[in-house]
Order: sequence, then C-alpha cells, then structure tokens
Amino acid sequence: MSFVSVPFAVFVISAVLLYYLVPVRYRYLVLLAFSLFFYYLACGKYIIYIIITSAITYLSSMAMERVKDRSARIFDREKKKEAKKWLKKRLKVIMVICLCLNFGILAILKYSDFLFANINRIRVGYFGSTDMWGFEKLVLPLGISFYTFQSMGYIIDLFYRRYDAEKNPLKLTLFVTFFPQIVQGPISRFRDISPTLFNGNRFDEDNIRRGLCLIIFGVAKKLIIADRLSVFITNTAAFYKDLNGTYMLIMVFLYSMQLYADFSGGINITIGTARLFGVDVTENFVRPFFSKSVSEYWSRWHITLGTWFRDYIFYPISISKKLMSFGKKISGISDFLGKRTSLYTATLVVWAATGLWHGPEWRYVLWGLLNGIIMCVSAEMTPLYDRLNRMAGWKKGGFLHRAFAVIRTFVIMSLLRVFDLSFEGIRMALSIYKRILLKQGPVSLERISSLGLSTQDMVVALIGIGLLFAVSLLERKKSIYDRLMERTAAFRWVFCTVVLTMILIFGSYGIGYDSADFIYMQF
Repeated sequence: MSFVSVPFAVFVISAVLLYYLVPVRYRYLVLLAFSLFFYYLACGKYIIYIIITSAITYLSSMAMERVKDRSARIFDREKKKEAKKWLKKRLKVIMVICLCLNFGILAILKYSDFLFANINRIRVGYFGSTDMWGFEKLVLPLGISFYTFQSMGYIIDLFYRRYDAEKNPLKLTLFVTFFPQIVQGPISRFRDISPTLFNGNRFDEDNIRRGLCLIIFGVAKKLIIADRLSVFITNTAAFYKDLNGTYMLIMVFLYSMQLYADFSGGINITIGTARLFGVDVTENFVRPFFSKSVSEYWSRWHITLGTWFRDYIFYPISISKKLMSFGKKISGISDFLGKRTSLYTATLVVWAATGLWHGPEWRYVLWGLLNGIIMCVSAEMTPLYDRLNRMAGWKKGGFLHRAFAVIRTFVIMSLLRVFDLSFEGIRMALSIYKRILLKQGPVSLERISSLGLSTQDMVVALIGIGLLFAVSLLERKKSIYDRLMERTAAFRWVFCTVVLTMILIFGSYGIGYDSADFIYMQF
C-alpha cells in the first residue's frame, strides 16, 4: 500500500476516526491493530518475521528486568560488588543472544545471497568447483532493516540501563510495528516515542493541522519532483554506454534532488501521519544541502540512522580497551598513527557497516568506505584548507567560504551517489566516472526528452527544486508550519489550496500510472 495512494488515505482516515472514538486507555490498541493490519496487507504471511522480532525483543527485555530485580535485592555491601559484576555479565549475555537472534534473521534474509555469491565466486575461480551453494530465493520483508535496528537500539539501551523495560508486550509490539515509520523509518528511540505512542492522546486540532500540512508537503515533494525525475534517471543509468559524461553529470545531480525529495517527502508523510494521532516521531532531515562538509552532511541526512551507528557502534569501538591498547603500541612506531587508530578505525568500520545496511553489494560497501575515507582525510586536511582560504582572501565563516564549502559538499555527495545508480556493480560506477572525467560533450533537449524528461517536466522539476531550497532557507529560524500559524486562517487556506492545486496539476499520477516506490524501501 503506497503512502501516496487513495487506499492509504482511506486507511489512515479510518485509523484516525477509530483512534479518537475509543476510550483513551485503549487507543494504543487501535494503533497496534492497524499497524499489524497494514503490515499484513504489505507482506502477507511474512508478517511472521516482525512478530518474531517483537517476541524475541520482549522476552529478552523481561529477562534483563528479572536479572536487575534479583541484583537489586542484594543489600550486603560485599555481595553488592560481586552482584554488580554478575549483573553486567548476565545482561551482556542476554543482550548478545538477542542481538544474534534478531540480527541473524536480518542477515539470513538480506545478506545470505551476497555471502553465498562471493563464496561461490571463490570456489569456482580458485578451486574449479561446479556446484553452487546457497538458499532458495528469500523474500526480504518490508522495513526489516528499520524495525530490526529500532528493536536492537531498545535492547542495547536496556543493557546500559537508560530506562526500564516496557512490561506490556502489546505496547512493545506497537513500538516495533508502528505503521507510519515501517516503510522507511525514521529509526525511533524508545524514550523519544513511547510517551506519545502509548498514553492515548486526546484530540488536538493543532496536531491535525500540522499533520495534514506535513503530509501535503511530503506528497508534493514525491509527486512533483521525485517521481517526475525518476524516469529520466532510470533511463539514463540504463543507457549510460550510449551517452557522454555531461548526461552523467546531469543524472547524478538530479538524482541527488530526486533522492532528497523522495526520502524527505516520505519522512514528511510519516511524521505527519503519526502527528494525526498525536505521536511525536523524530525528524530525519535538517537542510542537508546546506552542509559545509561531508561530516556535517551526514549529521543532517538520515539523522536517526547516523545517530544509531554513532551511539551503538562508533562509540563502543573508539573507546574499546583493545583498540586503545593497540593504538598505544602503534605510537611507539608512529605517534601520528597511534593517536588516530581508534578514531579512524571506528569511522571506517561504521561506514562499511552503513554501506552494507544500504544494500548487500560491494558497491554499497565501497560507497560507505569512501564516505569514511573522505571524512578522515578532510579532518587531516583542515590546516591546509585554512591556509588556502587565507590565500584566497576568504574569511573563515564568511559568505564566500560558506558558499564554496556548501557547493563542494554537494558535488562530492552527488558524485558518490553514482554507486546508488550503478545497478551492474562497481565496474559500471567506474565507467560512469570515466565518462564524467574524459567524455564530456554536448547535450540536446531532444535527447533528454527521449530519456523521459520533457522540457515541461524539466521546468516543473527545476521550479520545484528551487522551492525546496527556498523553504530550507526559510526554515533556518522557524518551520514553515510555524510561519503559517502566524498568518490568518484565510491565508493558510489559500496556501494549502495552492499546494494541493500544484499537486493536482503538476504531480505525476493518474489512470495507468503507479507512483514509484520510495527509494529507501529497498534498504
């Protein structure tokens, strides 16, 4: 069921009406029922996987609570010290078992084909084997990467005792399965979403207004910009061998815009839909195209995934005793490397994992590693950048310096997105880079139109992209919604009517047209 479809609108309206009709104490049950029904409609029998993940997570959390309760009943000071060690060891065992089970499901379903393909390649290439290893083709359930990471974040937080476990199994299942965020996130933290998810929120006109505005903005991004660019980008990637490097540049820059409009539009719909129920979902984007470095870009793009990797992988690795001890040994050979071993090792591990999260292919792993390498190199090159800025006469933090940094970051991130488009693998990505560097040439509107982007489509898309940037600039100090609320009711109605009219006139939809799947659904 697509987020931008009439059936989804009917589904949400039905859920909202029933939610506010039942008594407050039972409203979380309405959300749970609709979430499970939504997942069943999307995945059918494969709903079993998300139920298994919910069950494993709940049972593990209850086991952790029992261990904590048993430790808390020890009052003898001497025994208390031993109890703390025992508690930490038991909690760690439970956490590791839960991680292995839930990540094991994800690994088998998402990565087994990748693993066996590489094993078979080695066996055939080096040992001349003819029989192929592997499972039958496995179906990847909707949103498995998102709900698995969300569940495991909850378990890891329990291990660090950041909050108490949720004792109601139905509420915890709702946390895992909440339907607005199951398609493409964000990856919510339990402590952030649980207060508004479980308590049964009362009807609030502001929540309805804010939710509807966000949904309208999200649909506009998706239908006017993302889906309009989709055909051109798909066709250009498919026929890249017949096109010069200029078309490749147009493709990668437009793909950056398509991906942002698609993903942030979907998140707008997610947050807006949750808001209709009074549920607060974490924002996932904060003006990423105004970032002045790759590191800053990733602190503004897909924020919840970045913070998940930071908190649960980067920090534990960077402060691990074994890695820090290894760094000290390296310092005896090179003080420069010794001081950076922990930091850069953690960075590269996180970005290799981020690449694998995006897809079980080497192109995604390389894409992730390149992001990490660029961050490490940029950190070391900061003194040189400062010197070059002084030579150019640019004041650090001044307009010219910021403008150059923003454009540079946009270009770097757009070029790295070549790996997203290289469906044939790394060789295709290298071929596209070669064309960009060595085979520039003229472009024609006719050729662009034949690839799926007519002159009219191009004008509409460019105007839409311009409005996206304008809105981002306006939101530096205050959100568009808050600005709208400062205006009269008549102005708000006119504004929303204009946006809806633009969707109706310029949106990509109609009889025989299927809205393109959200890009991040594949991850």
